[in-house]
Amino acid sequence: MTTPVPLDDHARASALNAEVARYARDGYTVESNADGQAVLAKVRRMGWFWNTVLVLLTGGLWLIYVIYRALNRKKEIVILSVDSNGRVHRS
Repeated sequence: MTTPVPLDDHARASALNAEVARYARDGYTVESNADGQAVLAKVRRMGWFWNTVLVLLTGGLWLIYVIYRALNRKKEIVILSVDSNGRVHRS
């Protein structure tokens, strides 16, 4: 059984950038990318159609909830790191 050969920094960066590009296609934004690690974030969307209907039906009362949700959106954070063998790990 052979031991995997560690990759150079350029090959590791290429593997990480390819994985970051895949996440970016899915709607993630890059918050930081340095030294074999990338931090990505994705803001959860709000369903505006039903919220608009409920605002109209409740005479604007539902707007309080909509504003609260808009100001406190949840973020999904993903940390990608690449090891010396070029494997990308998600945490």
